[in-house]
Amino acid sequence: MPLGIQVSQLSCIGARTRNEDCLGVEQHDGHWCLVLCDGAGGHRDGAVAARVAVDRVLEGFRGRPPVDPADLAELLLDAHDAVLAAQRAHGADQPATAMYATVVALVIDTAAGRALWGHVGDSRLYRWRAGQLAEITRDDSVLQAMIDAGVVDPANPPKMAQHGVLLAALGSGDEIEPHVSTALPLQPADAFLLCSDGWWSGLGATQIARLLGESADPQDWLERMRQATVQRADPRQDNHSAIACWIGSPSPAGAAA
Repeated sequence: MPLGIQVSQLSCIGARTRNEDCLGVEQHDGHWCLVLCDGAGGHRDGAVAARVAVDRVLEGFRGRPPVDPADLAELLLDAHDAVLAAQRAHGADQPATAMYATVVALVIDTAAGRALWGHVGDSRLYRWRAGQLAEITRDDSVLQAMIDAGVVDPANPPKMAQHGVLLAALGSGDEIEPHVSTALPLQPADAFLLCSDGWWSGLGATQIARLLGESADPQDWLERMRQATVQRADPRQDNHSAIACWIGSPSPAGAAA
């Protein structure tokens, strides 16, 4: 029996003058594709890079839903090529002006009950399973490299200029290597959260998990997290966007509803 899927999405401008995040959700023949991109660079063209990348991923998904890691990696590489082409078209391919985008994508086969995911950059994917929330992507960032090297304590990362410096992104150089998972089985009470760094940076895993437990559905979960971000009142709040996907009803509140 195909899995029941609930999906919601939310994108907020924060304290910025424009929103350079872009989200996309497609359903096709028993398959779902959820993709989120966070654009940057070129002062005004980050939004273009993010939109180009999302459009290319969804276009490729409609043509042939990925069924294995190689398929998904090819989809993300196509998005990278599309951003490079957009740079050339906009005359924004020099280091000082080049536009680029992070990406995180989740593909679900409801008939097979399996999921694939992949990313480039520091947009993240979290998975809730059996009462535990886990970050199942690993940031392509200087900060993450310092954590991996044991230089920085992940429980107490310092505030530093390199915090948001990326080691890879769509459009950042001629070659990239997307991180992709194997096709893994889903469980009936799984939940996923795809989010940009503006979303996860102000919400710890403990808070994300707690708010999930209080939520009736994916939209309610996103709204509770958005409100928590608003309450922080950060005058430098970045664009913050997320897609929530529930397999069945993973929260007690959702099951009761």
